[in-house]
Amino acid sequence: MTTLLIKNGRVVDPKNDVDGVMDVFVENGKIAKIGKNLKEKADKTIDASGLVVTPGLIDIQVHFREPGREDKETLETGSMAALAGGVTSVVTMPNTTPIADNQTVIEFILKRARELDLINIYPAGSITKGENGAMLSEINELKNSGAIAITDDGVDVQHEGVLKRAMEYARTCDMLLMSHCETEELTEGGVMHEGWVSTQLGLPGISAGTEDLAVYKNILLAEETGARLHLLHNSTAGAMREIRAAKKRGAKNISAEVSVQHFALTDEECMGYNTNAKMYPPLRSQDHIDAIIEGIKDDTVDCFTTDHAPHIEPDKIKAFQDAAFGFVGLETSFAVMNTYLVKKKHIDFSKGIEKMTIAPAKIIGVDKGHLSVGADADIAIFDTDKEWIVDAKKFFSKGKNSPFIGKKLTGKAVYTIVGGKIRYSEGEIVRE
Repeated sequence: MTTLLIKNGRVVDPKNDVDGVMDVFVENGKIAKIGKNLKEKADKTIDASGLVVTPGLIDIQVHFREPGREDKETLETGSMAALAGGVTSVVTMPNTTPIADNQTVIEFILKRARELDLINIYPAGSITKGENGAMLSEINELKNSGAIAITDDGVDVQHEGVLKRAMEYARTCDMLLMSHCETEELTEGGVMHEGWVSTQLGLPGISAGTEDLAVYKNILLAEETGARLHLLHNSTAGAMREIRAAKKRGAKNISAEVSVQHFALTDEECMGYNTNAKMYPPLRSQDHIDAIIEGIKDDTVDCFTTDHAPHIEPDKIKAFQDAAFGFVGLETSFAVMNTYLVKKKHIDFSKGIEKMTIAPAKIIGVDKGHLSVGADADIAIFDTDKEWIVDAKKFFSKGKNSPFIGKKLTGKAVYTIVGGKIRYSEGEIVRE
């Protein structure tokens, strides 16, 4: 029997409407007791005075690259990056090499996650074979192998008939379908948001309409089929408008996320041809950010993610048009939320934590993201007032591609606990 006592921290657990200074007692990997001035004896005691104790964060859109591109990231380095950010559970996207469109790849990821014993990894399988948008993957086989959802993230299913059939099969299998929303005929080789900044830089733009149209298409088909649909990395005012309207119509089978960079940074980060700011969806203009923040406030947005996408340096040190899309975000996501939303008083801290814990847990259907007695002891402890400068050299991720490099953020993980085991402590990964 192993025990852990966390003393004197401000415990914030949105599911149970808890927000106050108290203690948390963990026994055999489970939350055993929460209360003031607990007297239990423990094998290890953490004094969390002045710190905030929350459920471990959950990120349901990350790219860990393994199998196939271990030069960019591995399940191990991605897990370490997650721990450094207070993240205890992730959903990995299927655009690995080979694509996670079959039982073998899903089972490999799950086996490797068990061997590492660092964080909870839930793999997603692809909607179509090879993510080519034509032939459906064996959706029921993917589910039986342990896939938590299906998605062709990285590309969109362009053929409406294929997407509709996928939703029908997903509903039959009770499988969540996560959709990357892009209308490729409108993207037309664009490399950043279409607007004044792209005009100044002389770069081909990606219109907001490419996302808006695809979001509408997905919502329409989800309403028709009844499939559970989760809309990935929304970034436009139009997407917010369509999602809000669907929810007002009573579409309870539809959820939506925003990646943290899309409420924090504008397309001006691309000035100077900064390829670390090149991502998909692209960083948008301020009017879109304002609309995203309104969508967060009124719960049009259900949860926050990172779309953590590491790349090797040669893929980013190129002309902007040729550089890879994507950035790494696991080690900065909490701080970005805290800095750009909470500290600016757009939302309160509890709401921010809700959208990074219990909300994503509900979307993927796992019993995580809360500190109820009997729950898995996945816990993050943060210093919410810690100011720090983002330094890529200190990342645990193999990827060093972040537009937040050099920026001052507020809030940092001090401890990350998974299943009652301290896995990150004051800057260091802890292994048994």
